[in-house]
Amino acid sequence: IVFQWYNLRVKKLFIGLIGFIGLIGLISKPVTAIYEPLSVPNNKFGIHILETTEIEKAAELVNSSGGDWGYVTIPIRANERDLLKWTAFMEKATEKHIIPILRIASFPVDDHWMAPNEYDLVDFANFLDGLPWPVKNRYVVVYNEPNHDGEWGGFVNPSEYARVLDRAIDIFHKRSPDFFVISAGMDASFDPYSYYQKMLAAWPDVLDKVDGLSFHAYGNPAFSTYPSSYNPVNILSYRYELGYLGNPKKPIFITEAGWKNGGWLKNAFENFWRDENIVAITPFLLNAQTQPFMDFSFINQNGDFKPFALEIKNMSKTKGEPIIANVNKNILIEKPANNREVSTSFSFALLWNKISDIINAWTGK
Repeated sequence: IVFQWYNLRVKKLFIGLIGFIGLIGLISKPVTAIYEPLSVPNNKFGIHILETTEIEKAAELVNSSGGDWGYVTIPIRANERDLLKWTAFMEKATEKHIIPILRIASFPVDDHWMAPNEYDLVDFANFLDGLPWPVKNRYVVVYNEPNHDGEWGGFVNPSEYARVLDRAIDIFHKRSPDFFVISAGMDASFDPYSYYQKMLAAWPDVLDKVDGLSFHAYGNPAFSTYPSSYNPVNILSYRYELGYLGNPKKPIFITEAGWKNGGWLKNAFENFWRDENIVAITPFLLNAQTQPFMDFSFINQNGDFKPFALEIKNMSKTKGEPIIANVNKNILIEKPANNREVSTSFSFALLWNKISDIINAWTGK
């Protein structure tokens, strides 16, 4: 009888320990808590900006004519991670109902941008995790046009970018389940297809792991080609790239686009950029008063919108309804019906209950 009693207690203890180990694994395992951006009403209108102080003018453009919660794409350099500056930017984004897409960047040296390193990724993830993001999804683009040698240390290295992207996905997702990691937009004029081929040869599943895909869609050749000219370097170049990649069902972010002097932007929005997976279109550029970007600027030297920008401002837009960020990370946020996975929050009460079960199993209570 004593042996049977002892054997029963050992069995209960073993079962309790297994449950406890499983619970610890559940608590410590990073999970994807992002929501599908198109599962809620979405305002796809956006603009690319270069300075955090431009966000108010950007809101005038993208949240006009019935719109709300439009987008801005903005680069953040490794040497400009200023907490006060970027906190103020996020607070202003919340106030003005702007969804930020932050493109992480290295910094320029001579005639090119420095090649990124893995330490930058950790620093970026830690820094960006500490900011008060306005919406639950924290959109982060991992660098820019790596198929252009000037954007990656003066050389082209597809396998290295694939490795960096793969590490970025793991680092950001581990840091916070709210990070929505997006691959870099390619320069369509520099053969993105052979670049993708070499990327995927080195890291076959890296584009399966990303949460979204970024593309650049300029009116090329010469930034002056009519939008209906369907070719691999025009504003529909992203469709060629998607086709080459097997048309993955991923959210699409057109983070750069446009023509010199506005071209046919209104026409493009109305008749061409209508793909069902497009989340945001942020044409380049809100404000530039010097070359080489002055011809792309939506704002003239007086600070007013140019005529083509007014056309975009006056276009009817959607009242976006993104899921707002929760400042308390220990509280679960209800997800929309199309969310891919459920967020798991640490619960000390649940942990204590499991410990109590183990103790009770051993004592026989």
